[in-house]
Amino acid sequence: MNIYVVLACVSVLVLFLFLSWRRVRKVRKMCESLKEALDNHDYSFRLSTRDYSGANAVLISAINEMMERISVERQNMEVRSWEKLTRILTHEIMNSITPITALSSTFMQRKDVRESDIYKGIKAIHDTSAGLLDFVDGYRKFTALQKPHPDYFSIRDMLMDVQELGLVPDDVVLYTKFDCDNEMIYADRNLIRQVVINIVKNAVESFSRISDHPVAKRREKLIQIFAYQYVGTAMRISISNNGAMIPEDVASDIFVPFFTTKNNGSGIGLSLCRQIMLLSGGSITLLPPGTNGWPTTFLLEFVNEKK
Repeated sequence: MNIYVVLACVSVLVLFLFLSWRRVRKVRKMCESLKEALDNHDYSFRLSTRDYSGANAVLISAINEMMERISVERQNMEVRSWEKLTRILTHEIMNSITPITALSSTFMQRKDVRESDIYKGIKAIHDTSAGLLDFVDGYRKFTALQKPHPDYFSIRDMLMDVQELGLVPDDVVLYTKFDCDNEMIYADRNLIRQVVINIVKNAVESFSRISDHPVAKRREKLIQIFAYQYVGTAMRISISNNGAMIPEDVASDIFVPFFTTKNNGSGIGLSLCRQIMLLSGGSITLLPPGTNGWPTTFLLEFVNEKK
């Protein structure tokens, strides 16, 4: 009888040690994944609570919330820095350029100037200074974004409205997915709608950059908008496309005001998207290429939703 008791105790001890080893291994793997994400400046990384329960699940939820808040604060600091810079530049440029534009315009209206050889030169000065003032107007738009007026609205209804706007050509498929019990969100519906529209338009433009490789040209052009919410977390919207991937040397600058790789681009669109998301108590992030099989994915996270 004593042998059976000893065997039972040994079995329980072995089982306990095995389970402890598995827990330690899982926690170590979790820490390694988190460290790798931080080393890569990937603040969108979130740990899964699927295989954890009890205190471990609570700890992981706290870590995820911390990551969300770090991401938002980091983006807030960037936007505040750019806002300060743009206010200074706007003031200095307007003070310097406005008199040049006004004086050149006055000279262009004089008959003796219009009939002289210097007219083309003065017109070039006027057009250049006027163009610079238009550029400065972009600064004004960036720093004078309207204050959000949040209220509850259905994320499904808003995304379905976007889908009905005809933003994509006939050869592009735009579809939406939902995985959330509560589809209501507390934010400014019009501003969030504009963010989604801007990203969808960028996705459409990405297809024009697809290479001439026959396989790439035959591939179906897809844009997916996926609204989802995990237990205990805020709403998220991912907007993915299988167009041309954003180059690595460009990806780090896409939210910088006035940075653009387009010939006729202003470089304001994604900057405004980030500012809107921050004013809405959330964040916008470009996920690493290949996330969930998509070359490009933008993630909107609504961290500070009203309870």
